[in-house]
Amino acid sequence: MVFKTHFDLGFTDLPENVFKRYREEMMTNALSIIEKNALLPKEKRFSWTVSGWPLQAQILGPLQPSERKAQIGQAIKTGALVVHGLPFTTHTESLDYEDLVRGLGYSSMITRNYGLPMTISAKMTDVPAHSWILPTLLHHAGIKFLQLGCNPASQYPRFPELFWWEGPDGSKVLCNYTALYGSDIRPPENWPCKNYLAMQMTGDNHGPPTSQEIDNLLAYAAREMPGVRIHFGTLDDFAKAVLAEHPVLPTVKGDCPDTWIHGIQSNPQETRIARNIRPLESALDALHTQMSSWGIPTASISGELAKAYEQSLLYGEHTWGMNAEYGPRYSYGDDWRKWMAAAAAEPLPPNGDYTLLKNSDAHNTSIGSKRKWLHSYDEKRRYILNTRDIVYNRLNQDLHLLASSVKKTGKRIVIYNPLPWKRSGMIENPWQKGSYYFVKDVPPSGYVTWSPEAQDSPRISHDREPVLNTPSFQVTFDLTRGGISSLIEKPTGRQLADTTAAYVIGQFLHERFSTHEVDNWFNAYSRIKDGWGLNDLGKPGMIDATKAPYLAFTPKAWDIDVAHTAAADIATLSATDPEGHAENYTLTFTFPRDAAYVDVTWSVTNKTPDKQPEGGWLCFPFNVQQPTFTMGRPGGPVDPSKDIIPGCNRYLMAINSGVAITSPDKSGMALSSADAPLVSPGEPGLWKYSMDYIPRQPALFVNLYNNMWNTNFALWQEGTWTESVRIWPVARGTSTTENLVKYAWETRVPLLTATAEGAPGILPETQQGIAISRPGVLVTAFGDNPDGDGTILRLWEQAGISGNCTVNFNDQQKIKAVLPLDLRGNKKGAPIAVKKGSFVFRLDRYSPASFLLIYEKPKK
Repeated sequence: MVFKTHFDLGFTDLPENVFKRYREEMMTNALSIIEKNALLPKEKRFSWTVSGWPLQAQILGPLQPSERKAQIGQAIKTGALVVHGLPFTTHTESLDYEDLVRGLGYSSMITRNYGLPMTISAKMTDVPAHSWILPTLLHHAGIKFLQLGCNPASQYPRFPELFWWEGPDGSKVLCNYTALYGSDIRPPENWPCKNYLAMQMTGDNHGPPTSQEIDNLLAYAAREMPGVRIHFGTLDDFAKAVLAEHPVLPTVKGDCPDTWIHGIQSNPQETRIARNIRPLESALDALHTQMSSWGIPTASISGELAKAYEQSLLYGEHTWGMNAEYGPRYSYGDDWRKWMAAAAAEPLPPNGDYTLLKNSDAHNTSIGSKRKWLHSYDEKRRYILNTRDIVYNRLNQDLHLLASSVKKTGKRIVIYNPLPWKRSGMIENPWQKGSYYFVKDVPPSGYVTWSPEAQDSPRISHDREPVLNTPSFQVTFDLTRGGISSLIEKPTGRQLADTTAAYVIGQFLHERFSTHEVDNWFNAYSRIKDGWGLNDLGKPGMIDATKAPYLAFTPKAWDIDVAHTAAADIATLSATDPEGHAENYTLTFTFPRDAAYVDVTWSVTNKTPDKQPEGGWLCFPFNVQQPTFTMGRPGGPVDPSKDIIPGCNRYLMAINSGVAITSPDKSGMALSSADAPLVSPGEPGLWKYSMDYIPRQPALFVNLYNNMWNTNFALWQEGTWTESVRIWPVARGTSTTENLVKYAWETRVPLLTATAEGAPGILPETQQGIAISRPGVLVTAFGDNPDGDGTILRLWEQAGISGNCTVNFNDQQKIKAVLPLDLRGNKKGAPIAVKKGSFVFRLDRYSPASFLLIYEKPKK
């Protein structure tokens, strides 16, 4: 028996109130039971399992009095209070690699601080499905067992109850999946082992069980299962016991797209920020380290980076605001507008402290409760805004310092490439907004320096023609649907657009859903058809379909303006009548003159908020015969026709890199977004669920916003923002994954610019940084070791290639060797010599590799 409560960051209350309960009331109750059980035999002593982040950051955090912290520490040392390997429940596929790795550090910090062995187990509850990055992540961290428990209303992956889950790199982790938060005290039929895990879960932020509840469990077990040995323990205890049995278990290799993942686009503006900023956490880390190695003095940023990663993780945690039961869950149309007016009329809380306000319920609100509910969503958004502020502030400082340090007099622009391979790309002139240059051959993890005077002054002409010839494409715009109706690749003559499709490339589609679509989805998806299942997953109170039918809306006419510059041709389409859905929509299509891709940027001005179920898309119908989809998911690429476990999301999934659609000859089209992570293959995928859907139509739909869920994702979207998507042709015979990874990460990680003027510095005008011998290997960490002393380098293979990999440092300090580490900073191999600034090691496909740098001691 393992005891745990489900941790919700907010949902039941504002986060600060939840944290206070964990620090005070819950710990008081847990310590009381621990003290009462202290004299019992070890196997009968209660122990409470807690997630890494709330235990490290809150229960043992700075707000916990030192005397009480010592008491908690003693409970940890004796095994009565136990941490598992993960920080909390996440929307796993919404996060990037280093965020996931840093999330392991809260638990490992506790075990190191208290001199305990590192946990070999991990647990998540509630979210039904998680990316197959998990087996890879946990295996390479030394974690051997994962328990996943589903929300009782949601559909779930059809896993065996106990199995080996294999990731895309071949890593395996023992996994127990339960269709509820935990598991019954009785094993299911045909349980394959002598040892069984009774995962005893209390509800959302409920706290530990009472002594009476524990006594009742023991009495039930004695009565109903005579002769069965009951052991109160930990997930580690279970893992060790089962692994010692050497059971014959099935191996399942497959991905599990999250059926709740639509929710991250309920905050489209903040999710865009998350998508932009997360790769720049690693970029800042590496730039800062390299500047120091190039002789530019820099102070440590490890504390700021740790905070940035923490806040990013908190944005990726699975609760996004307080329970909609406290908000206008059942109100639509005029009723909802009245609720909003009443919320605006409520007085502000004393000193702006919303934690002082009481929760409301669905029928009886207290003063300020509506404001508190609305504020809870801002609290969630604040996490990723904090990450943005930390990273951009330090990154801009370092880039300016870099530009000031190059050996060039007068005005200069430094262009820095955060990726470890040479690349080219567009930049905006920092001194002239709207003026662009195409920069060629920026060195890996390095920079080039430009003088603005050395560049051609921007030459711009305009026309309003819907037909455009660029160096790479012949383009025809459809000004009725708003997009590209014909896109011909000049070198091959290939028509890249599906000219028979209902949509055109880049078309904006707004859907408003009726009770028909919502009810059909709910009946297919929800396992609980009434009560909280209906309230959370359905949309009770919706305006009936006879009064609010399904609507597919695209503005019916668009104006066009085409700007021709030295760097690019830029066509801007403006909707002539948004029909009340917004003040304005624009679509901008950018065609660089020196690269064969198209950037499509959708912009909305003052989107009209609407609580009626809705969603927005950018449509990309491509001319690809017999299409195969390659979805660049966290961990590795997925073919949705064969790599998805039944029961998971087949219609909408978060994309880590990009998506390619290819023909049998490997030609096709690819897409990536720096802003919008959710993509539907084949058809728009909101309010759809199927156990066996496989996309057949060669089209991709990028989700811009939605208000699909009724639990605690935002129930409406409003404001002004942009989202962009890049598309490019894939040549016949190309390696799909290599092509997708290289160009998708160049989309997600921009070339960075900084300016300086005045006296020259000491650095050369062009310099290479750390370089990897093949594209498609990311540097996810290069800086202060988050798990101890020294400097670490972490790589993650993306292109699906196994074999020797060479790392080349450009470091004025002498690196003697590198020591292989696992993802929690533990030694895992012999040192590898660094010769002439380089070392070679074997890097397997889709795998991470971490190293501690060993420097030669300076001569006295």
